[in-house]
Amino acid sequence: MEDFLKKIIKEAGDLALDYFHKGVIFETKSNLADLVTIADVKTSEFLVSAIHTQYPDHMITSEEMKDSINSGAQYEWVIDPIDGTRNFANGIPMWCIIIALIHNDEIELGAVYNPIADELFFAKKYHGATLNGLPIHVGDKKDFEFATAQFSRMPKIAGPYGQKIEEFKQFGERLNSETCIWAHNFGCILGMCYMASGGIDLFANNAGLDHDYLSPVLIAREAGAVVTDCEGNEWKRGRQDLVGANPQLHAKVMELFY
Repeated sequence: MEDFLKKIIKEAGDLALDYFHKGVIFETKSNLADLVTIADVKTSEFLVSAIHTQYPDHMITSEEMKDSINSGAQYEWVIDPIDGTRNFANGIPMWCIIIALIHNDEIELGAVYNPIADELFFAKKYHGATLNGLPIHVGDKKDFEFATAQFSRMPKIAGPYGQKIEEFKQFGERLNSETCIWAHNFGCILGMCYMASGGIDLFANNAGLDHDYLSPVLIAREAGAVVTDCEGNEWKRGRQDLVGANPQLHAKVMELFY
């Protein structure tokens, strides 16, 4: 399954990249922040077909499918065919493909592929995390001085997005006023992967869904990060709020919430 996952996510990347270079139009789903393009749909169809052909008894969940296939099966593949669709649709080369494999409710494999840079972030539970086959680890920043972050928050809007609105509003204000951290928002989950590989020190978001988070959470944890919700509890599937950092910095990050 590991080799299969690495193979299909790169093939899906090639497919999406072709659409990206040609340019696409987009449609709005639940709100102006929730877009879809033909590339999202076709990449999803490719991945679902490949997985279902190889593992016909496995459950498959995709952002672009209304219903899952084989709901309740022990193995579940969770797909975000293109994360960062707003970037993708506007010709901004900051987007990725995400696939997680769940076994009996545990994240077993996680892959995030950035076709633009040919970067494959990968993790297997209890086996560490890699970038293009080489081990990665979180950084060692112990405070906010010259640290970098990906921080994004969604206000309350129609649709499923935006958990812990007030908490993240307060966090953002304190992050800006009480620290000297450099905060960015890449518009996709790649920031969490770059945290796992040591380039970014903090990732915080209140508007992600399972297909966004499951794979990057495994990658970050296997790279040594602490990943929780904004209350400091171990992040679990279904939570839209997520905070990740190395163990030393994470404790200081949580002080900004409460």
